[in-house]
Amino acid sequence: MAVIWPTLQRIKSPLTITCRGCGNQQIWSREKAIVNLGGDTQPHTIRAKLRCSRCGARGQDGWIDTDARM
Repeated sequence: MAVIWPTLQRIKSPLTITCRGCGNQQIWSREKAIVNLGGDTQPHTIRAKLRCSRCGARGQDGWIDTDARM
């Protein structure tokens, strides 16, 4: 059986982005997330593309969490 990984095109809610370092939180609309990150982007790769606008922490270093309803 094939596993279908979710992509940003399939989210049904805004994308919540949270910095573990400083607690900064941003909420992007589904459309903004698709424009900025690409509709075919998978959740585990979203974090690596992000950087906190407040403290500069990077997602590829494990400091950024994302959440959305699929």
